[in-house]
Amino acid sequence: MKIRLRFQAMQKLLLFVVLNFLFTSVLHAKTFVFLGDSLTEGYGVAQSASFPHLIQKKVSEDKLDWKIIGAGSSGSTSASALSRLKWIAKEKPDYVMILLGSNDGLRGFKVEEVEKNLAMALEWAQKSKQKVILGQLHVPPNYGASYARKFSEIYPRLAKKYKVDLAPFILESVVGKPELNLQDGVHPNEKGYQIIADKMYKYIKPYLK
Repeated sequence: MKIRLRFQAMQKLLLFVVLNFLFTSVLHAKTFVFLGDSLTEGYGVAQSASFPHLIQKKVSEDKLDWKIIGAGSSGSTSASALSRLKWIAKEKPDYVMILLGSNDGLRGFKVEEVEKNLAMALEWAQKSKQKVILGQLHVPPNYGASYARKFSEIYPRLAKKYKVDLAPFILESVVGKPELNLQDGVHPNEKGYQIIADKMYKYIKPYLK
């Protein structure tokens, strides 16, 4: 009976040590969050094929003490930027890259409203000392070349105004290539996400210090 109790006690102690180690590891790991929509979520592919997950694999292979989090929600627009950023900030991430606005552009939302929504998020981040990076986005000329141009100009203008870094277009080298996209022509396939992950990791790696 005593041996059994001792064995159980040792099991509990071992479990405590393991859980404490895991908790400590997570606690000390720095976090980089991608705040976006279906492109960040990895719509149409397995979660393991989404670009945040692929970047995490690269981070682990390089033995960097960082946790990459994909906070993507399909259908999200710029209107959700501020509330979602506030929610994520509760976990005290080291960096948040905002990748919102694509759905606004595809639906033809007013450029002024998109800019206002993103500006509110960036202004809050600035006041709250939350480090953010703004991701450049473009939209196809569905609503005319003028609309597409004005939409694209939102991002560098806001980055300059709020003094935040501007990441390159997430779909660069992928957009418009059938072999790298799903049948909808909007969302990347696994090959497309691999290209995105490679390029995005190369961009964010200097931040992972």
